[in-house]
Amino acid sequence: MFASVAMNAAVLTFMAGVLRKVTNDMDGPAFRHYLGSLYRHSVRSAFMLTLLGVPFVGAIPYFYFYGFGNRWIVAGLALWLAAGCIAKVIKVPIFNEVASLEGEDAAGLGWARVRLNAGNLFQAVLNVVAAVLMAVSFIRR
Repeated sequence: MFASVAMNAAVLTFMAGVLRKVTNDMDGPAFRHYLGSLYRHSVRSAFMLTLLGVPFVGAIPYFYFYGFGNRWIVAGLALWLAAGCIAKVIKVPIFNEVASLEGEDAAGLGWARVRLNAGNLFQAVLNVVAAVLMAVSFIRR
C-alpha cells in the first residue's frame, strides 16, 4: 500500500509540475484536446486503476489483520483517501466543463487551466504528505 501511495504522489507531482508547464504552453484548442484525451485515457488505464485501487482495496485486509494500531499508516491512508475524494470533486467538473465549452472560449479555458493546476498541486501535496506519514511507520520501528 505504501508503494502505491508513494507512486500516486510521484505521478501527481509530475502532473502538477512538468505537465502543468506543458499545458500552460498550449493554446486553447490544443489544451482542450489534450485534456479530453488525458481524461479519457486515464479513466481506462489499467496502470492508473491499479495504482489508485491498491491502497483502497489493500486497506481492507490490512485493517482486518493488523487493526488500526499503526496511526501513521491509518493517517496516511485517511489523508490519501480524503485527497482523492476532494480532488475528484474539484477536477471532474473541470474536465466536463472544458469538454462542453463552445468554440475557442479563451477565458473559460484559461480559468479551467488555473483551477486544474491548483487541483493537481493540492492533490500532489496531500499525496506526498500521506506517503511521508506512511513512511514514518517504517522509520519508527
